[in-house]
Amino acid sequence: MRKTFDAELQELNYEMINMAAAAEDAIDTVTQSLSADEESSAREAMELTRSMDEMERDIENRCFRLLLQQQPVARDLRTVSAALKMVTDLQRIGDQCANIAELSLLWPGTTQKAQDLANIRAMSQKAAVMVKRSIFAYANRDVEAAKAVIDLDDEVDELFQRVKRELVELLVESREEADRAIDLIIIAKYLERIADHAVNIAQWGIYCVTGELVG
Repeated sequence: MRKTFDAELQELNYEMINMAAAAEDAIDTVTQSLSADEESSAREAMELTRSMDEMERDIENRCFRLLLQQQPVARDLRTVSAALKMVTDLQRIGDQCANIAELSLLWPGTTQKAQDLANIRAMSQKAAVMVKRSIFAYANRDVEAAKAVIDLDDEVDELFQRVKRELVELLVESREEADRAIDLIIIAKYLERIADHAVNIAQWGIYCVTGELVG
């Protein structure tokens, strides 16, 4: 019975890692869609987020089977309950990527200035790394790695503030760029939220090991 349960837990780890990889791909792909002639990237990102919805259902079903069909001890119960919380954050990351993709589709045939996207690209790269590392920290029961993810959030927050300052300056200088600047601020906010979800995942990873939910 224990071997079966451990095998199911390992499968749960694999499914969580696969969903995190899909989230990372969605973040990378949707960032590409912010450049000119990248409508295909936006639609690819939206397709990735739809596949994440299916992954979420599969993971939830596995978690419920583990809770109902097995008799988990306290540590196992933390592992499964943490996974249920994490999969919600991963699904919301997918939602944020879909929102960014929808905004980028409003800019057909328009080239966005490279300097306007530099910090947004940096935000997306850091957010993607945070998502990947947070899930691996959970899968490997690595508290220190989870804490390192939480520390990265300050860097994303700093980049978000920089993006806001730059785009507000653009609004003041050029009313013609107002709509685009506002959209980019919204996109930066979505990326900040993705990083926040990665922090949530890392915190649940720590809870899985210690039984304490850090704030």
